[in-house]
Amino acid sequence: MIQITDQDITFVVQGPVQASGDRTQISGITRECLSSIRSYFPASTIILSTWKGQPHQGLDYDQVIELDDPGSNIIFHDGKPQTLNNNRQMVSSHYGLKAVTTKYAVKIRSDSKLVGRQFVDLYCQYADLPRQESFSFFNQRTLTSSTFFISSHHGRPVYFHKSDLFDFGLTEDLLTIWSSNWIEELSFTLKQGYKARYTTTEQFLTLNWLSKLIGKPLKINNLTGEDAGLGTDFWPQFIANNIIVDAPEKLGLDVTERFYKRGNLALEYDLSDWLYLNNKSGKPRDTKRLYRSYKNLTGSLLRKLKS
Repeated sequence: MIQITDQDITFVVQGPVQASGDRTQISGITRECLSSIRSYFPASTIILSTWKGQPHQGLDYDQVIELDDPGSNIIFHDGKPQTLNNNRQMVSSHYGLKAVTTKYAVKIRSDSKLVGRQFVDLYCQYADLPRQESFSFFNQRTLTSSTFFISSHHGRPVYFHKSDLFDFGLTEDLLTIWSSNWIEELSFTLKQGYKARYTTTEQFLTLNWLSKLIGKPLKINNLTGEDAGLGTDFWPQFIANNIIVDAPEKLGLDVTERFYKRGNLALEYDLSDWLYLNNKSGKPRDTKRLYRSYKNLTGSLLRKLKS
């Protein structure tokens, strides 16, 4: 089993310290975030990666990186511009991780906090399970939160919808996810249908770094049913061999109340799904999975009726 000490880990807390006109934030949450890390990991290093002019003075960190704000980026939904903060997250995450000198790192948003340290134990328990060489793209598995790690939508599979709130693993692997390959101007064309949705931020962020790993450009236009030409089995196998996932409360992560009542909780991958993908357990049949099956079944039936 992998052994990791607190001294082996650097926490990169990325994002603004205070709310702005285009991003709401709980008052004082960054202070709580930093204090929670220091409480649970007193021997670990904390890097705050934020923007120039942010009021970081007096906060509990070991190093601060003050960056020029890259501003919003634009994507297009059938020609209509959408203003997003993808590159802000990527820039603060990348340059924070570039400053890490320890073997392992955590990427955590400045509006989340820790309520425990279970993610380290979970990682040590499962990171070195046997992997299929053909699907092993990271040097070692990473770990992430189930928050918005979506498996399906109204009866159709969803691919590449990895959560972007929290990552833990080898620093070099996190730098693969949070690289300097910024999001360029993207255009998406929606295929009309029942509950049709455009590609989400989580999906095109994932495809951005996955394209580099695969060695060819990858793109999808719709939330559901598009595998970017990799085949329907690729993404489940990629998860099994590269990304451990579980619910934030099982990791010791508090995503705060803005995400407590997020929709589609039953559709999020978690450790039970992950163990099943790795053939370490039977197909889970708990309440969450039953409700997921119900949502997928009703979605499929409604889609047929409306078509």
